Amino acid sequence: MEPVDLLLITWNRLEYVQKTLEHLLADPSEFRLYCWDNASEDGTADLIAELDDPRVVARRFSKQNVMQRPPCLWFFETAKGDLAGKIDDDILLPHGWTRQIAPMLRGEPRFGMLGCWIFMPEDYDEEMAARNVAACGPWRVLRVVTRAGQSFLGRRDVLRSHIVPEGRTHGFPVDQTAMSLAGMINGFPLPLLYAHNMDDPRSEHCLMRRSGTIGAQAALTARKRGFETAEAYAEWIAADARKKIGTPIDVQLHQSRLRRDRSVLGRTRQRLAGFARRLRSAG
Repeated sequence: MEPVDLLLITWNRLEYVQKTLEHLLADPSEFRLYCWDNASEDGTADLIAELDDPRVVARRFSKQNVMQRPPCLWFFETAKGDLAGKIDDDILLPHGWTRQIAPMLRGEPRFGMLGCWIFMPEDYDEEMAARNVAACGPWRVLRVVTRAGQSFLGRRDVLRSHIVPEGRTHGFPVDQTAMSLAGMINGFPLPLLYAHNMDDPRSEHCLMRRSGTIGAQAALTARKRGFETAEAYAEWIAADARKKIGTPIDVQLHQSRLRRDRSVLGRTRQRLAGFARRLRSAG
C-alpha cells in the first residue's frame, strides 16, 4: 500500500513537539512526513532540522509565523501520494491510524476527511452519536459537517479542490462545509480511533494547567475564540464534542446552508435564528 503524506506545522511549543514526534516516529506505519516550522525561537526548529528518520521527506523553515494557509498550500503541491493529511504538534496519535483510514478513502469516493477522535474518551456518548452514524459498504463513520483540521486523512485532489479563498481564515484552509453540502462524508471512523490532545486542559500534559490561563502559545482555537482561562477552554471542548455528536446531521447541514445563504431571505432567516437562540439562552 502506498504511504500517505502527512503535514506537521510547528511553532514555539517544544515541550509538546518533542512528545508528538517521539510518539509519531515510534509508529511502524509507512508514511511521508512534511514539516513546516513557523519561525520558532524555542528550539523547535532545531529539533525539526535534526530529525533522523527516512520518513521525514521535506522541511521548510519560515522566517515568520504565517499560520496554516501557506504551509498547507505548499504541502498539497509538494506531496507525492493520493492521500494527504495534517497532524498537529500537540496530538499523540494512535499507532496504525493511517493504515486503518487509508483503505476507507481509497475504497469509498463519498468519504471526505476522516480522522481520529481528538476529544477525551469520556466526551463520546454512543447512544447520542447513533443518529449520525453513516454506513458505507463495510465501514461505519460518525458523521459531522466539519471536523478539526488535525489528525485526519483525505484524498489530496479533493482537499486541493476545496481551498477557501485567501483572507477567510488563518486556520486550516479547506472548506469542509462545502464538501458536506456536496454530499461527502466527513467524520470519525467507528470504532473510534482515539488520539490524545495534550493542549486540552484536562490532559496531564497540558501546559495551561500550570498557570490556568491562555498564553500566547496556546492552541490556535483557544486564542482565536478569546478564552481567558484554561477551565473555560476545557468546558468549551467538552461542549463542542457533545454538540458534534448530539446535533442530527440533517440539522447540521440545514444550519450550514442557512449560514451560507447570502440572499435577503437567507439573511432574514439567519437573524431570526439568532434571535431564537438568544431567547432560548435567556430562558
